[in-house]
Amino acid sequence: MELFLTKIISSLLFPPGINLLLASIAYWQIKKSRRKIGISLFIVSFLSLFLVSLPIVSKRLSQNLQTVAALSPLKVTQYANSQRVDVAIVVLAGGRISSSPEYGDIDTVSSKTLQRIQYAAWLHRKTRLPILVTGGSVYGESTAESVLMNQTMLSAFNIAPKWIEVNSKNTAENAKFSNEILKRNGITEILLVTHSNHMQRAVAEFERAELKIIPAPTVFQSTRTSWIDYFPSARALYESQQSLHEMVGKLWYYL
Repeated sequence: MELFLTKIISSLLFPPGINLLLASIAYWQIKKSRRKIGISLFIVSFLSLFLVSLPIVSKRLSQNLQTVAALSPLKVTQYANSQRVDVAIVVLAGGRISSSPEYGDIDTVSSKTLQRIQYAAWLHRKTRLPILVTGGSVYGESTAESVLMNQTMLSAFNIAPKWIEVNSKNTAENAKFSNEILKRNGITEILLVTHSNHMQRAVAEFERAELKIIPAPTVFQSTRTSWIDYFPSARALYESQQSLHEMVGKLWYYL
């Protein structure tokens, strides 16, 4: 029930759900002979949807969240040469694709999760540090996302994660349950892998434990712009929605 309510609220809070809600309220106001209020809400609904559908706007929103710099080559080399046994790589799940027909109607990792896995695999090959993958069954699926991540890392990168955390349903639980596993195994420091626009929230949650967190963000928004960025697109709308979700998520976790 909690997940269902969260999904409903999320759908209505972010575009395009909030825009459809505003348009519905506008129509209701006009039917009640409150034309000025109704027309104003229609304009707000349309203009806000148009703006968040522009790549130039979605890029700015993403860049505002990408305040954590990428892990430097020098830092990676230092970990590669340290030979420490109390450091690990932690990779957060980023969703799944359900019943993929090309794989025989089984679940597999989403593109976001695959991007995180790819970077974690690269870090592992450079540093030889062990990997923990974290992510459960958010909507009650039979297979946890971390299990799918484990399968993909083995089949696509020939790398076996050392630990698999299967119970978490959100970022806060990723941190809670991963930290329990890490502490039991003598880990005191982690390279935390997730998307750059999700890193602020992830670090805030993992820092609640007595671990040293080294952010290792991946997938940065390009700062280059062109004339095509001023034309609306569905991709830009999706990216704006994701950025707004992160901003509200940060506030919610803070509260």
